[in-house]
Amino acid sequence: MTIRFFLVVAMGILVAAGPCFGDRNNAIETKVLRVFTAKKASYYHKPWKSPDFNELRSSGFFFKDDRSFPHQKGLILTNAHAVSMAQSIRVSNGREKRRYNVRILGVCDTADFAVLQMEPAELEIYERINGKVEPLELGDSDKLRVGDKVLGWGYPLGGEGISKSDQGEISRIEVKAYAHSRDMWLMVQASLQQNRGNSGGPVLKEDKVIGVSFQGMRDSDRINFFIPINLVKHLFPSLQNPGLICTWQLSVQHMFPRLKEYYHLDHDQGGVLVAHIIPGGGPFEFGLRENDILTHIDDNEIDNFGEVYCPDLEQRVLFIEVLNRKRVGDPLVVKVIRDGKTLIIKGVLTRGLPRLVPKLFTGANYFIFGGVGFVDLTLNCIENLGKSGDTFRAKYLDEYPEHPYQKVVIISEIFPEYGLTDSSEYLKRVEKVDGKEVLNVEDLYNYLQSAKKSGKKKALIQIDRNLQIPLDLDNAETLDREIQNKYGILYMKTPDGFSR
Repeated sequence: MTIRFFLVVAMGILVAAGPCFGDRNNAIETKVLRVFTAKKASYYHKPWKSPDFNELRSSGFFFKDDRSFPHQKGLILTNAHAVSMAQSIRVSNGREKRRYNVRILGVCDTADFAVLQMEPAELEIYERINGKVEPLELGDSDKLRVGDKVLGWGYPLGGEGISKSDQGEISRIEVKAYAHSRDMWLMVQASLQQNRGNSGGPVLKEDKVIGVSFQGMRDSDRINFFIPINLVKHLFPSLQNPGLICTWQLSVQHMFPRLKEYYHLDHDQGGVLVAHIIPGGGPFEFGLRENDILTHIDDNEIDNFGEVYCPDLEQRVLFIEVLNRKRVGDPLVVKVIRDGKTLIIKGVLTRGLPRLVPKLFTGANYFIFGGVGFVDLTLNCIENLGKSGDTFRAKYLDEYPEHPYQKVVIISEIFPEYGLTDSSEYLKRVEKVDGKEVLNVEDLYNYLQSAKKSGKKKALIQIDRNLQIPLDLDNAETLDREIQNKYGILYMKTPDGFSR
């Protein structure tokens, strides 16, 4: 305590004299920051339990963008997975130990980036100690090509100072699933030497930011990925309006010779088969149907592997990149072959629907009723379950919903007060209640409340393999109150209302 107090006082003395590290305003260690985040480690499979807290360390950097953030200072770019749902966020640099308070301006979980801002009073102190902040300039990632040299900066684990990644080479530019969200976006692979803690740091080419570090491969050396900065700039407006992001869910199948023969297509006909779309979802509302052969999107011809030529990148990428470069409401034209006839569908890009098993960036949907805990299955929940979640992962993770806002509802816990000596075989998917199919946790909760109010005495939960769990509607409230008091449960259902 004495040492910490002395340093604070000493810092106060030096502040009055100006930048205590000399006139080095452009030094990279004052532009690239270490990000300290305190986050809840929630129990998504049993969200009624009180969470633990973890501290995470990552990287970030000062930037400016007058188009999306005019006249704003102290802007910091980092990863969403570092700060999403954070309880507190502070930043520091490689020169000093002081940590500065920042606030979240917006988080884009789907593309794994976030914008923070240093509070004005904090920024004033930061600049007195470190000199005037000269933000890093954002470049043009569409100009990147395979073979280009880039370098990265950040704060990997194992030390306090800033670390420079040796110059690496770009080896791939392609659309792949982001680990944080599982959504498909353009990413760049480079042979940079980066480790945990580098996430959120800038990737530079010719002193301009062309990407944000965000993930790597654990079992491989020098295989790391970064978010192209043009994607970040394109999605800046969605920080205030997430509805601008297209979230189409559709399954397409590559066209091979026998499949072309079945649909009476020429052997050189391009396109992919629309294998599944959600009734009422974005592609459906736009006009696509199952078994359509999607041949063109805007003026781009789709090949049999679902790729189009992107002039900006001067290479082929998955056709989803055309959608990703638009916003909901933008004009869209597609050409399909349906029942042997060529159709041109014109309209505007529509918003999609959530996954059957989504990744959560908010609290979980759950409730406890009659001694049984029900939860919407999420990727977070599967990860919490460890090996026990492998069955759910294999069975549901990549499945598509059959109805809008459909989820997989599971029984996550049967409390001892319910009366079962061994409940393990009942921790499965809820399929029906009183013969009615269950859409999601909210649907099940509303049904049970309505049944109770109507005077019904019992309800029957049917789960996977037709196992049955009866609920005593008459005594459910008394039993649940006992459980809440005994186990110190704060909320018996999602406190801020169920989310879609």
